[in-house]
Amino acid sequence: MNNNILSVKEIINNKEYPNYFYLETLNLKNFRNHASLSMKIPESSILIYGENGCGKTNILEAISLLSQGKGLRKSKTDDYLFQSFEMNSSQKTWGINADIVTPDGNINIGTGLKEYSQSKSRIVRVNSENCTQVELEKILKISWITPQMCILFQSGMSERRRFVDSLTSSLDTLHLSRVFKYKKLLRQRSNIILQFNSDATWLSSIESQISELAVAIIASRLDLVQALNDLYQEEFENNFLIEDFPPAEIKLKGEIEDLLLKKSALEVEDFIKLILKKSRFNNEVSICGPHTSEIQIFNRKSNKHVEMSSTGEQKLILISIILSHARMLNIKFNRPPILLLDDIVEHLDEKHRVALYQEVTRHSAQVWFTSTSKEAFKKYPNTIDKIYLPRVLGDLKGYYDFKMEKIQCLRKS
Repeated sequence: MNNNILSVKEIINNKEYPNYFYLETLNLKNFRNHASLSMKIPESSILIYGENGCGKTNILEAISLLSQGKGLRKSKTDDYLFQSFEMNSSQKTWGINADIVTPDGNINIGTGLKEYSQSKSRIVRVNSENCTQVELEKILKISWITPQMCILFQSGMSERRRFVDSLTSSLDTLHLSRVFKYKKLLRQRSNIILQFNSDATWLSSIESQISELAVAIIASRLDLVQALNDLYQEEFENNFLIEDFPPAEIKLKGEIEDLLLKKSALEVEDFIKLILKKSRFNNEVSICGPHTSEIQIFNRKSNKHVEMSSTGEQKLILISIILSHARMLNIKFNRPPILLLDDIVEHLDEKHRVALYQEVTRHSAQVWFTSTSKEAFKKYPNTIDKIYLPRVLGDLKGYYDFKMEKIQCLRKS
């Protein structure tokens, strides 16, 4: 056995890895297929199991919205709303509320769509005080793996950039807001250029902002990639988990990325401003920036590009990246993320299941699994609380309401 992986016996008896971050309660109102759900949660890892369509992933999605961003499905705010024919317009609101235990004390986070609100953006409250989504990232880190993410390496480069930006936001709380503003300014610039007698002063002001944001975004991405690659290199040399989850090497390719390795940030900003000015009325001048960055991922063990790997290997590399990102956050900031692992165990053979279980048992924050069955978790080496979520068979109105006493909790089974 790998000397750097705890044995099952060692994990069961080990007291060094308590969960420092975990949900104590979770309450949903009008969220997806849950009209009303209230859960009191132990600090252990959690398995939610039940038939397809009972709302397991919806619970994980709700938890993911306790962090910055659009959650694990990247849905629109209206998409979260529970659908019922009985609802009138004034009732079209949804909410999520959770009590979270952290080393800094217990914190209450609430988020949702405000009743009668004209805005479609969700509101956030921490301990009953309004705040921005950026503040959430300072309180709690949340990472996830979903079946849909397994096609990441077969999708376009824009999906990879979104994936890297999601990971980067855990290091730089302003990163996602910068990415959003950068894209918005690019669109504004294009609209101004299309106008007759466009204002050159206005264009210059927007291009200055774009240049500053471009450098900040790419610099943060480079910091994230460097931190992950450093950890992978250390673990590769020390034989951490490489037999089961291939260590990855991530590379960012682009003109701005190359310049930032050689020149100061101000010099690179001036270069971007010059390119933007030249490209205003010359379509042959290409604009480089965060929206054109190329992300390459390699399997360090086999030295293969991820595109050349099998579908099974790609899934293992994805899991490897998420788990290493979690370890990196724990090492650098002592803030391990809560992990949401949606329906991934069924796609692993027994060897990789055991390796995954051993790794997450070492993790110092709560881990949530979903599955259609609890059978695959028989060899989980520590306590995992199992919550059976019955399939919703409501009437034609589609309305149902169940509390925790209607959820069967099976402890240590």
